[in-house]
Amino acid sequence: MKKSIYFLLAAFVLSLTFISCGSPKYTRDTIPELRVEFGYMNQKTGGTNTYILAENGQLFQKSSISNRYTEYKKVREKDAEFIYSTVDQMKQSNNTMYKIGEETHFVRIRNGVELQEWKWDANDPNLPVDIKRLDELLVSIFEKKID
Repeated sequence: MKKSIYFLLAAFVLSLTFISCGSPKYTRDTIPELRVEFGYMNQKTGGTNTYILAENGQLFQKSSISNRYTEYKKVREKDAEFIYSTVDQMKQSNNTMYKIGEETHFVRIRNGVELQEWKWDANDPNLPVDIKRLDELLVSIFEKKID
């Protein structure tokens, strides 16, 4: 009997440990200051879709019309790491890109009020390889809506 109680107590403590060690869950009000934002703009309609990616892979969409936030399923850890590392490489290399087309994609890194942004024409056949890979991943996120 005592062994059963000790076993249940140990299982309970172990489960609490696993729960507390998980990555933080953010809400629209607690999205970290350091984050990657990406999306697309349509030059004809003026519409913009902005997605916010937290380092833990949580994904939010911010409506440019209603200023509302929608939370989606997490992005795969591997994809979130790729997005963050590619954007960090772009920042470290002082890479600037500002090409606007009918449909313009963008990615930016925000840390509080500090913002660095890159824009490119989604139909540009001459995108650098790293931007093309990033663009393909971002487009797959746009299309899936991760929900």
